[in-house]
Amino acid sequence: MNQPPKFAAGLGPADTAVSPAGTGGRAIPSAEPAGHGARAIQGATARVAVLGASGYTGQEFIRLALDHPGIELAALLSREHGGDPADAVLAGLDARARTLPAFADAAALGRLVADQAVDTIVACLPRGAFRELLTRDDALARSPVRMLDLSQDHRDGAEGFLYGLPEALRAWLNHAQRIANPGCYPTAATLALLPALESGWVADPVMVSALSGVSGAGRSGALRTSFVELDGGASIYRAGTEHAHVAEMARNFERLAGEPLRIGFTPQLAPMARGILLTATAPLTRAVAPAEARRVYQERFEHEPFVRLLDEGAWPETRAVRASNRCDIAVTTLHGGRTLLATAALDNLVKGAAGQAIQNLNLMLGWPEITGLPRHGSPW
Repeated sequence: MNQPPKFAAGLGPADTAVSPAGTGGRAIPSAEPAGHGARAIQGATARVAVLGASGYTGQEFIRLALDHPGIELAALLSREHGGDPADAVLAGLDARARTLPAFADAAALGRLVADQAVDTIVACLPRGAFRELLTRDDALARSPVRMLDLSQDHRDGAEGFLYGLPEALRAWLNHAQRIANPGCYPTAATLALLPALESGWVADPVMVSALSGVSGAGRSGALRTSFVELDGGASIYRAGTEHAHVAEMARNFERLAGEPLRIGFTPQLAPMARGILLTATAPLTRAVAPAEARRVYQERFEHEPFVRLLDEGAWPETRAVRASNRCDIAVTTLHGGRTLLATAALDNLVKGAAGQAIQNLNLMLGWPEITGLPRHGSPW
């Protein structure tokens, strides 16, 4: 049914032309674990340094990692909170249940790696900061430690990083040493369009519109994201092709479809803390009936633990996926089957950031992919 997707540098190994033999672009089923996923299969353990641990994604990663049997939080690093107790910075942490190291200055990372106190770096830094750090510290850049970058610095495949979207690239990510975690908008957009792109249905232009919670803007204070400015309304920003995630979407779409596709993107800030609600429309290369679109999507996502195709007539909502690593998707076609309408909802801090990082780390370590990750949302 589906043609094997073609990959290029940044999405898969640079010298690889097609997906692994026999997969046809379909998902490789995850091992079924008990509880959090550690019944019969246990992977390696990781001594993790979280760089940027006081930000939203850093704190969300810590929250999820606390329940993971293979992750030891060996170092929490921050430019602002060096020396502070963990429970003084992490508002949701109950220090009675788990002892964590005090925050250390981010400058200590090189020494921690050199002393082999950590073997895995999870970088939750603003754009450009981790790339600058690796450029400045050659020993760190050449270190064999695992690296998982949640910023957009290495999503283009620079410095040997593989693009970490498991639903498209699971086979390449197993036991990888360096993974670039996808952005929240590109994750939602690529999953919403994945079966259609792989099937060769999508023509351009692809139009993407998405509402996002304010946590996607990061924790640093800004007038635009303050309560008074945002409460009671929504706003469009960086519309068209200006947003940095447009280039990432374009790379994903081209590699999955086998040809470049023009994109227009309208991101919108909504008065909610977390969540993305995305709509993608595109002309189709042939007429596709709604029932055929649903069948192809159902077959493609049937074994994906973190992608749920909703029942016909149901549409995604952010509250259903809040605090989960799940992406909910709905699809149909319009105008005699000539226009695709695909929608998605995910939590930008979980499947759009820290949860997907845990998912990728599971692949790096050899754990079942769902280990330590919530599949159920918290609507209220």
